[in-house]
Amino acid sequence: MELWIIFVVLYGILKGLREPVKKKALSKDSLLGVLFLYTFVGFLMVIPTAKDVFNLSLETFILVFIKSFSVFLAWILSFLSVKKMPVSLFGVIDLSRVIFSTLLGVFFLKETLSFNGFIGLCIVLIGIYLVNRKKETGNSEFEKKYVFFTLVSCALNAVSGTLDKYIMSKNVISSENLQFWFMLLMSLMYLAYILIKREKINLKSCIKNPYIYMLTIMLIVADKMLFIANADPNSKVTIMTLLKQSSVFVTIISGKLIYKEKHILYKSLCALIIFVGIVLAIL
Repeated sequence: MELWIIFVVLYGILKGLREPVKKKALSKDSLLGVLFLYTFVGFLMVIPTAKDVFNLSLETFILVFIKSFSVFLAWILSFLSVKKMPVSLFGVIDLSRVIFSTLLGVFFLKETLSFNGFIGLCIVLIGIYLVNRKKETGNSEFEKKYVFFTLVSCALNAVSGTLDKYIMSKNVISSENLQFWFMLLMSLMYLAYILIKREKINLKSCIKNPYIYMLTIMLIVADKMLFIANADPNSKVTIMTLLKQSSVFVTIISGKLIYKEKHILYKSLCALIIFVGIVLAIL
């Protein structure tokens, strides 16, 4: 097994653990407070490993800015959804990013999609449709709103993932410097958003929130693994996107163990259907 595949699988495990930790962090502090400190602490953590950060072209900076802005919006929507939805439901719906990422990989990076890949994506769609048929609350409009937010977040994260592969494949910036600019731009974006909205955040409470630091460490370590995988010339966005979805099983189990969530068996079956589609697409 190639090393980049191992890194992507480990990324998926850490990503799966992040969802229940996000919910814990948001139960203690405001959405924007968590997001700002989350990204700013991450920025501080990557500073020691970054070198010659200003040695990048305007084109590369623009691409990193677009990536950062995509994630800036995606995280607002996904964190809000995690706060309001069961993490197990969010985890399964979040698998829809495989569809967006695969299509972006095919159309923009010129990667090929085999017949098995097409059938696999159709099975993924069926699994996502089935999980959305099981209502978590009596308010269907409430659920539809946050399902929509999750889907938009998935599309934006797919844009970020595609840009990661494109930027790293050009060898124009190191993974350390990409993390530096990504976390810096994200921190500035959330700070600007807080100032523009005049959002009141309890910074003292946020600083004492241990789950924010757990999230940051998971993010930095996982992204480092993903950037290394993206830099490998043998890696493919389509396969990487599919492998990352192993996170869903970690999220579902966490939802049951930590939050005592319902319909776990049904969600697991839907996730299994999606995973079968993913495996078929890889073959």
